[in-house]
Amino acid sequence: MSNINLPFQNLTVDPVEMIVINEAYDLACRTLQNIGQLEVDREIIAKRILRAVETGERNADKLYASGRSMD
Repeated sequence: MSNINLPFQNLTVDPVEMIVINEAYDLACRTLQNIGQLEVDREIIAKRILRAVETGERNADKLYASGRSMD
């Protein structure tokens, strides 16, 4: 399994779901522009993805979109 991103280390999901969540997070973080506070932006992305996971979302594209949303 790939490395688990720090924001998701205590998340209880099966290994395949963890891979999907991590990939969505990594992709969303790679699209950040290096302006402002990068770590704060990563934290916001992680919180948005976690919120989607908590509602049962497991689709990588939808998790990525959740992380990148502006709401």
